[in-house]
Amino acid sequence: MEGKIVQVHQHPDSGDISKITLDNGAELEADFFLDCSGFQSLLLSKTLNTDFIDWSHWLPCNRAIAVPTVSNGPPLPYTKATAHSAGWQWRIPLQHRTGNGHVYSSNYMSDDEALAILRKNLDGEELAEPRQLSFTAGRRRNTWVKNCVGVGLASGFLEPLESTSIYLIQLAIMKLMEFFPRMGDNRVRRDEFNRQMDLEYERIKDFLILHYHATRRDDSPFWNYCRTMSVPESLHESMTAFRRTGYLKAYKSGLFMVPSWVAVLIGQGVIPESWHPAANEWDAGTLHTNIQQLKQQMKTAVDKLPDHLSAVQQHCAAVDTNNAEPWPKAAMSLYSVFS
Repeated sequence: MEGKIVQVHQHPDSGDISKITLDNGAELEADFFLDCSGFQSLLLSKTLNTDFIDWSHWLPCNRAIAVPTVSNGPPLPYTKATAHSAGWQWRIPLQHRTGNGHVYSSNYMSDDEALAILRKNLDGEELAEPRQLSFTAGRRRNTWVKNCVGVGLASGFLEPLESTSIYLIQLAIMKLMEFFPRMGDNRVRRDEFNRQMDLEYERIKDFLILHYHATRRDDSPFWNYCRTMSVPESLHESMTAFRRTGYLKAYKSGLFMVPSWVAVLIGQGVIPESWHPAANEWDAGTLHTNIQQLKQQMKTAVDKLPDHLSAVQQHCAAVDTNNAEPWPKAAMSLYSVFS
């Protein structure tokens, strides 16, 4: 059933949501509600008054302009992120177009300037008018409040530098299935659900801040701010440990594993001063031989692979939506695909 919500009703005693009224007069009653209303957060925020934790101090980008362009040559096998004076630009090659956008901070750049920079750096003809989006990085203090769970933008938003929005939607669905409510008292389920979702948000937040804070750029007020700003204690500890010994904490709950952290840290010039003592158990010749063998194994594997366009056409070529076969049943796993 589709409609616009005009009123949300709550139980007078518990404060739980009891029903919603649509603009056509229909009233929908339920025991449990999912708030998927985007930035408006109609149930979680506007009805249940769930606080928003603002992270714009660490993630100052708060605007984005997006525009598709004509594909220009064979697609690259990766998304390109290019830093600008007050943010960054994305370029995402797709089968029939290229997605482009400029993410920036309105405190350091005007909308007109941001659009001009985006258009100057496009490599194909625009296919539509540019669209602008405003946002604030942060999350609701709790994702599950009373008998409502916020999913997606209703619960929070972290800027798109690492494209985490779909992951957080999928994660909320999986965690809700894991801690699915029953009739009666659900405080234990709710609290553990919130704890795990909070942990995911916090770890993604730290990883995003790292991209900005570890910079060596000093050519604009925006990057000077990011380089010198104070950061969360958890991120400070991680960066300090890595600088001193190359150590990074490995965790199971979280999207970005140790290799991702290493790539950003070393890529930004954060080089460890020392290394784990276990590395001293091998002499330099043995280490060199092992590294060369690994390098050759990687090259051999890559040489056998098809190019990106061939792989896309073989496994997920675009189809005529008017005559397409039904999509396969989705697998409820972030890490597995079942046939």
